[in-house]
Amino acid sequence: MKIKDTFSSVLGMILVSMIFIIFLPFFLLYLLFKLLMTPFDYVKYKRSRYAKDFPHRYKWLASPHTDNEPYTAIKENSLPVEYIKWHEDYEMPGYFVYKDILLNFSEPFFFDKQKGLWLCWPGDKNWEEEEERECEESVDDEENTDDCLTVEATAAMVLDEFYTNTGGRECKKVIFFYSKRNVDNNYEEGGLEAMQKLEDVIIYEKGKLADSLKEFICKGQ
Repeated sequence: MKIKDTFSSVLGMILVSMIFIIFLPFFLLYLLFKLLMTPFDYVKYKRSRYAKDFPHRYKWLASPHTDNEPYTAIKENSLPVEYIKWHEDYEMPGYFVYKDILLNFSEPFFFDKQKGLWLCWPGDKNWEEEEERECEESVDDEENTDDCLTVEATAAMVLDEFYTNTGGRECKKVIFFYSKRNVDNNYEEGGLEAMQKLEDVIIYEKGKLADSLKEFICKGQ
């Protein structure tokens, strides 16, 4: 048994070494690419509208703030939407408020093809990208999604969190904005059709977020 165990250990070490040798050049190329892209990433970060209004020290490989796209669309088009940056952590998202409506751009849902529903995991309060990927993988593994929140229940949770985090300020409803491209690329067939039936979700084309916001505001005036 000792000889067999020793052989297995040696074989395992050889396999690990081979994998390391194979992937090392790719890792080095990736690292070199990132080093070459650092000046461009730095300029992109510093020139973003969000960074100009909320200056912050650049971190290596950092992308513009998660709120930068909607924030830029709102500010550059002088739209009557208030931005509330409540969290002490710079990287965390803030809130966008139009009158008494909360505008949400975090794309917190995943599509359950079996149920034909867009759902949200209740523990996914901040909806970080890594957590979203874990949710999607869970669905792929056919995990039970009975504990997930519907769009309506998620809206109620978001409004409750907004009330708590802003010292008692109230909004009557939430509108979720979703990129059509992200839905098409990341979710199975039927997802877009199911989302288009949701009353509190606005789907926008690539580069058309500002236009969708304008149209929404015009309807609300």
